[in-house]
Amino acid sequence: MKNLLMASYWIGIVADAIATVLLFSPKVAEIILNPSPFEISDAYLYVSRIAGTLVAGWTVLLFWAQKKPIERADILIITVFPVITLLTVAAVLVVNSNHISILRMMPMFLLYIIIFPTYIISYLWAKRQL
Repeated sequence: MKNLLMASYWIGIVADAIATVLLFSPKVAEIILNPSPFEISDAYLYVSRIAGTLVAGWTVLLFWAQKKPIERADILIITVFPVITLLTVAAVLVVNSNHISILRMMPMFLLYIIIFPTYIISYLWAKRQL
């Protein structure tokens, strides 16, 4: 189970690092997500850079937490509720708006399907170790 716990942190670290790239590079985001319509305006750049900064911070937070994975397991449950939960809601809304196709968002949905149970199981196991 400790391997699952460590995998939980690293799944988040890698996913957040990729998300940071997408948020700081609108051209990469456009290629991968193919949003329609998509205008790279000053307002978009400002908002995406704020989001990218926060995601980069969460990447560092998960990296810090994995250094003491059992003691810092609360970070996993905070990642699920509210972070991943609200990201899932946002993903559903963008698909329902037809701005990004379900096919382009499928990797995100699969990631969320993996993260929810993995993080919760890892968190519960870690809490029993204390």
